[in-house]
Order: sequence, then structure tokens, then C-alpha cells
Amino acid sequence: MIIIDQKVAIALSLCIVAVFTSSCCNNIFLFYPNYDGNKNSVAYAQQSSSRNGQTVTFITDDGVSIVGTYYAPSSGLKDSTPTIILLHMLGKDRSTWNTFASALSHKGYAVLSIDLRGHGESIKQGSSTASYQSFTENDFNKMTLDVKAAKQFLIEQKNANPDRMAVIGASIGANIALNYAATLDPTIKIVILLSPGLNYRGVATSDTITKYKNPIYIAATEGDSESAKDSQTLCAKINCGENLKIYSGSNSHGTNMFSESLNPPLQDLIMSWLSSSLPPM
Repeated sequence: MIIIDQKVAIALSLCIVAVFTSSCCNNIFLFYPNYDGNKNSVAYAQQSSSRNGQTVTFITDDGVSIVGTYYAPSSGLKDSTPTIILLHMLGKDRSTWNTFASALSHKGYAVLSIDLRGHGESIKQGSSTASYQSFTENDFNKMTLDVKAAKQFLIEQKNANPDRMAVIGASIGANIALNYAATLDPTIKIVILLSPGLNYRGVATSDTITKYKNPIYIAATEGDSESAKDSQTLCAKINCGENLKIYSGSNSHGTNMFSESLNPPLQDLIMSWLSSSLPPM
């Protein structure tokens, strides 16, 4: 009979479970016997991984718990790897970016999509629960702190290069993306705005767009008339020229444009913009 020390047996068991969970499960649960031999204890890893990305959580400067999904670049993380932060529309959540985020990771980008405060799983601030439906204009403008915390998380926990980062936002997320880069972080290399507005819920852009000096790309549809008009107004303020795309024959808004048969497809357009200004290296 082969006798194995109990601590060795525990270590072997953990290795087997770790391999199993890393290949098939969203969360990692480690079961190991107590020394009394009667019960199992459970340890839970808060950052869960799956084929569709890793769920992560971090805290903003004002105490809001932000939940996101991190997609590692398929080519492996390097110091030169560019990182993209994705911001969703009002009333939506980070899942609207899933397909596009995966495509970005396959192209060699590191990606973090987040639930903005009051949306999805990002509804906790200390012991309080918040919903965007009760937000004031000031609350919406504080969403820039969510982006700030996202970048800090990426640098500290995912070894992101702070000099090779972009932010892409849709609808109110576009306004937040622009205002964050223009007022809090001019080191952001590119901002891409999908269906931006001059003012969404008090998040105004007409003044801030002139403060951001790096490339800005804008896309909207002709049938989404208000956003198309606002996009053209914003473009005129910075002479964005060919960096503006107004699609004809559609009225889709924000990330809904991904599901439309546009020419060129929105995903291809954004990829071309990124490859020209922030390519994987």
C-alpha cells in the first residue's frame, strides 16, 4: 500500500481541480478536506474566467463597485499591446460588446468592457444600491470616474501599457469616453464615438471635444437624425474630415449598428480606424 502524506494529497487535489476548472468552468471552486476529515471547505476566486473573457471587479474613487469583462489578446500580452476600454449605451450593459470585444482580442488587442455605474452588475456603492433610472445629471457625469478606475485596474492588474490605450463608447458611453479623455486623461491615444450627442442626460460634449488633441473617430446613421446631426456638429468643431462616417439607409443607434448590414460593416470600419492609429505591434 502506498501512503501519501495528507498535505501532499491536498496539493494534488487542488492541482487536479484547478486544471479542470480552468478548461471548463466560469468560476474556480477549490474543495479541500478539513483536518477533522468530516467536511469540505470552499475557496472562491472572485475573478472568474471563461472562453468569453474574465469577469473582474474594481472600485472607483467615490466607492462604486464596477464589474467588467477582460479579454486577453489572443497573440499574448506584450509591452506594446494596445488596450481598448468599451462603454455601453444608456440602459444597456457590457454584454452588448461581447462579439466585438472577442474580435478585438483575436486581432491582438487587450479589451475591457465595463458596466457603467447604475447599470448591469455595477450597482453597488458601499452598502447602497444605485440605478441609472434615478440618476441626476451630476451622477451621469461621474461615469468618467468609472473609466478612470478601469484604466487604473488595467495598468495595475493586467500590465497594460498606459501609453497605448483607446476608449470606444456608444451613445451616452460615447459622450463619457470623450469627456474622460478630454478632461481627465489626454494620454488616451484614440477615442471612437458611436452615435454621440451634444448632450445626453447632462453629459455635454460641444466644448470638451475641442480640448482633446488626439484622433477622434465618429460613426452614426442617417436615420438616427439627431445623433447624425450632432455627430456632424462635433466633427465640424475639430475638422475631423474623413474620420466621420454617416451611414445611409439605416436608423440604428450605438452598438445596434453592429447588427445592421452596413457598408462597410461597422466592425470593419472600427478595425481600420484602430489599425491606422493604434495597431497591435
